Amino acid sequence: MRKRITIPSIVMLMLLCIVAGWYFFLREDEDAVKVLATAFVKRGSVTVQLKSTGIVQPQVGAIVKTGTRATGVIERMLVRVGDHVEKGALIAKIDDREQRATYISVEANLKQAQAQLENVNKTFPLQINEAKANLEASIAQREFAYITWKRNKYLVSTKLEAQAALDEAYQNHIVAVNQVKANEYALNLVVENFATAVVDAVEGVIAAQANLDNANIQISYTQIYAPITGVVSEVTGQEGETVVSGLQVAALITMLDPSRLEMLIYVDETDVGTVARGMPVNFTVDAFPDVIFRGAVSQIYPEAVIRDNIVYYQALVPLSPDTALQLRPTMTTQCSIITDEKDSILVIPNEAIKWVGGKQYVYVVDEDNNARPVSPKFGIMGEQNTQILSGLEEGEKVAVRLIVPTTTTEGSE
Repeated sequence: MRKRITIPSIVMLMLLCIVAGWYFFLREDEDAVKVLATAFVKRGSVTVQLKSTGIVQPQVGAIVKTGTRATGVIERMLVRVGDHVEKGALIAKIDDREQRATYISVEANLKQAQAQLENVNKTFPLQINEAKANLEASIAQREFAYITWKRNKYLVSTKLEAQAALDEAYQNHIVAVNQVKANEYALNLVVENFATAVVDAVEGVIAAQANLDNANIQISYTQIYAPITGVVSEVTGQEGETVVSGLQVAALITMLDPSRLEMLIYVDETDVGTVARGMPVNFTVDAFPDVIFRGAVSQIYPEAVIRDNIVYYQALVPLSPDTALQLRPTMTTQCSIITDEKDSILVIPNEAIKWVGGKQYVYVVDEDNNARPVSPKFGIMGEQNTQILSGLEEGEKVAVRLIVPTTTTEGSE
């Protein structure tokens, strides 16, 4: 009797065939590389960047805190925070009545010293002339006495005069000689006194002038001028407040030149060896996230700083005036130091490099979309591309997205 094949048996048989087909198909796919996206080996550029953070700060001399060395009441405060001020402009005034009173007193002392010098220059020349006249008169008297003594000496020897006349003539001659000596001494004494008086008077004038200059300086302390051209960033005193020199208001007004800023980049101690002077720097700030600012490393500070128990070295980046005017001190920056850059070299996308079995491979795709692994020699790696030194040719297609079989790739070198 023939057996009849039922419909459920036929359905079961078909299901078994389908399952068997999918099993063998999946087993075949497990041993094949599936390429999802590709790219080409081409000429391009590779940029190696060191990421770090930095801070914007004023350059040396770009921020100046100015106060007052005068004691008194703030009479006028001529600026407010945010005002732009030119160098040399008057920005504050202290009550100067006390200093001006001192100035007037010292000025009177100077005039008195000048009058004393003038008096010395007038009186002593007259005294000198008088002493010279007395000396000349005594010299003439001495000559006359000498001649008279000689004549009487002759007359006494010829018995024409008595001895008394000779004695008297001799006595007159001796007196005249001594008078000349006395007058010479008097003249020298007046000349010496004149020189001393002139020195004393001149020194008096110099001292009085110095006191006057000092008084003028004290007055100048009551007028505060802008030390630099810039913006007023802080004002710590107001009109009517009293300031005491040396005790209060060390910085009455703070000025900032916003065009003179620089940036300090904190470089980790493990990366500082790759940073050198002249390296380009790109950075952004949170205030302008879509703007890329540029600069260059000018120096690396030798001393380290410790932040959150991590050792950093600071790289200094001066900012151009145009860049500085867009930023503010103490802004935090996100920096990229370009430590290496090469152009017109053979490159592939970083996504094309795959790790298989602990090794790096690149899968070259042929015309039939089959992929084979190769292990080229790599150069520098940037954020987007990696340099190829050998093992790949320009124009070859490589896989950037693919599914690699679970079996370990062997014999691919």
